[in-house]
Amino acid sequence: MSAVLLTSGCIPQDNGWAPAYKEAQQPKLTVSMPANAPSISQQFLFTTGDSKHLGIDVTGNVGDPVIAVAAGQVTASLSEPSYGNRVEITHAPDASGKRAVTVYKHLQRRLVSKGDLVARGQQIGLLGATGVLSGGIPHLHFEVHRQFGSAAVTPSDPHLYWVNGVGQVTCFDPAADYDESRFRTTYPVFCRGI
Repeated sequence: MSAVLLTSGCIPQDNGWAPAYKEAQQPKLTVSMPANAPSISQQFLFTTGDSKHLGIDVTGNVGDPVIAVAAGQVTASLSEPSYGNRVEITHAPDASGKRAVTVYKHLQRRLVSKGDLVARGQQIGLLGATGVLSGGIPHLHFEVHRQFGSAAVTPSDPHLYWVNGVGQVTCFDPAADYDESRFRTTYPVFCRGI
């Protein structure tokens, strides 16, 4: 459905809009978008059935900057047929002792290499439409994988981790002082006017 919306130009707004979750997703979070944040075209979906969309899709134009949502180390920077150019960043364990991995897919270009240390807000790539699963539609597919057990990380709804709170999409502010003792994220693209 979001592919139809994007290709038909029917995303209601270029900025500040997010669709409802699909019926199968539980729980459904209330999402609040800043008016200047590029819109989300598809929400996280993880069910016990076959339907899965393990992240959120952020709309944009080819070449828009994609930024790290928190400090970490690049643990993958590669190109693959399905998802195109992909970057993965592993974030150190926070005060709770849990680690997280963030994933950025369909990039036009990767600007970091495996092993690089990145800061929150640092540009790591360019938004694109690479990989067959992009459908040729420019967007960023963004995922959060969070450690819940002793070792493994599991796909998790990105809306659980915004700096401003659950469901409160938080634009990156270069002047802000972020508490890095807890895993909390800022938006993976720049908000307009910041």
